[in-house]
Amino acid sequence: MDSEKTTSLLLTHYARHETDKERAQRHMRLLMKDQYRFMYDSTNEEHFQKLKIAAEQPPGFRVYINLMPKEWKASDGLKRKISNYMLYKLPWWQYSPADKLKVTLKERYGELYLALLWKGQQTEVHLDEIEKFIPCATT
Repeated sequence: MDSEKTTSLLLTHYARHETDKERAQRHMRLLMKDQYRFMYDSTNEEHFQKLKIAAEQPPGFRVYINLMPKEWKASDGLKRKISNYMLYKLPWWQYSPADKLKVTLKERYGELYLALLWKGQQTEVHLDEIEKFIPCATT
């Protein structure tokens, strides 16, 4: 099928507790201009039937869901990229690759981030930024 005629949709799951309810509502506000935005309630039979249709991948649509693994570990290649990124972009951390760094994969509204925690300092960096980072050879 021609990719110009295919619409990709990303479904994001939010649990039924207050924290996720607030995140879901914030997510909906961020998607204000998206013609396909919709907050499904899987306990609503009509919504449930629409989700079943989406699961069948109807013609003209590619439907995705962002399920995050409970256990995630950075690959050796990604660890090297994170170390280089930290050395060049966060020099005030005085990070050494020999030190233990806690890295967590996070999803924010369909985007992937890495949470970096080292000696009480923390930041979140877009995964794409780290994957594309190339240290300058002249520094």
